[in-house]
Amino acid sequence: MIYTGKNFVKQVKPIPQNLELAPTLARRVFQLRELRNMTVKDLAKSCRMPIGRIEDIEYGLETWLSTTDRQVLAKALVVEPVLLQEVETRPQLLNESLEREIKLREITEIILQGRTDLECLDCGHTLKCSIQHGYDIEGRPIQFAKAFCLKCPFILR
Repeated sequence: MIYTGKNFVKQVKPIPQNLELAPTLARRVFQLRELRNMTVKDLAKSCRMPIGRIEDIEYGLETWLSTTDRQVLAKALVVEPVLLQEVETRPQLLNESLEREIKLREITEIILQGRTDLECLDCGHTLKCSIQHGYDIEGRPIQFAKAFCLKCPFILR
């Protein structure tokens, strides 16, 4: 801290040039927060955002920020907004979501046929696949395809 005559000003060190920045928004916000020696509560207070919102960003539930949120978060982390923007992923467009839905249906059918050597749509890692057996409301047996990725948050429901 530096005393300026009337009050103390927190001095922030620049980001080391040899530091490899994280490749996702969630990891990068976490990395920068840790680098600035802040808790989630500290960052939320600096940004005037709910703690849950910061947690959602760091857990990867939010992958894209509005311009205002990006600027506020960058200011609290003492970085340029472009450092956050470069790792953001925008929400899928309608055509992309339709293509994804078709791929999810294909995966479901393949799992129900007994295959378990499938790759995650998001990261390419091997999926953990299973078939869940149950009964419908009339007591008839039914099957559900289940799959999740051990590396990323992908879940087939």
